Order: sequence, then structure tokens, then C-alpha cells
Amino acid sequence: MNKDEGMLVLKFTTKNFLREVTAVVRNGKPCLVEDIEESLDPAIDPILGQQQFMTEAGIMQIRLGSDNVDYDENFKFYMTTKLPNPHYLPEICIKVTLINFTVTFEGLEQQLLGDVVIAEKPEVEEKRTQLVLTMAEDQKNLKKLEDTILEKLSSATTE
Repeated sequence: MNKDEGMLVLKFTTKNFLREVTAVVRNGKPCLVEDIEESLDPAIDPILGQQQFMTEAGIMQIRLGSDNVDYDENFKFYMTTKLPNPHYLPEICIKVTLINFTVTFEGLEQQLLGDVVIAEKPEVEEKRTQLVLTMAEDQKNLKKLEDTILEKLSSATTE
């Protein structure tokens, strides 16, 4: 995809990380940061937040670190992780598009079956949605009842 465009592959632990990113932002090359963890380097926050601005001279720039860097419109930024089920802060989730590529055959089958049901019999899908909501409410009520019973048992005095 972007291999022909000279994609730069980095890790947050790469020496001179910010300098490397600055170069690809300026030159409009794609950048891939591999093996990210659940916390990200705050230096890339302007990239994630798409905080480009236009100077008085009409040049698009972005602030990286303590410098304003010319921003090429062709610049693309990707991140990958090896974490099986990462949980990112909401501040990060609203700035990026998360794609989970760990698809199992069974999961894909269930998704496709759900799509067919929605297309062919929307009333069945509506019933399923109502059942899921009812089951969730019932689980909540069951938990409350269990807590009440345990509380009454613990406060009961034995004679």
C-alpha cells in the first residue's frame, strides 16, 4: 500500500523518534509506529488531534515538540500493537480510528449471519435486541437480589 511511497517504520523507543517523525511530516511520507502500548508518547498528540494550522504566509504547519513544522497534506500516520485487547484512554479513542484485525472464522460467521437477518427479517433482529436488553436488566436485578440476600444473611443473628 504505502511501501512504494517510502513508509518510515518506527517504534516509540527509536532513537531520535521525534526528529524522524518531523522529517516524514515535512516530506509527506507515511509513518508506521509499531508495537505501541496502551499509553502513547504525548509528542504525537498534535498529529493524533490533527492540529495543523495555516501561517500568515499560507503555509500549513503543525507544532511538534517545541518547533513548528511544515505539514505536507500527503502525510499519513499509522500505529499497530501486538496487544490482544488493548484499552486506550477515551482521549485517545476519540482522536483515532481503531481497527481490530483479529477476526476468527466463527466471529465473522456470526457477523455475516447478523447482517443477513437484519436485511431479511428486521423484526427478528428487533426481537433479539429486545431480548438482549431484557437479559441485561434481569442480570442487574439478579445481582441486586443476591446482594440483598447476602446482606440479610450477614445481619441475621443466630440464636
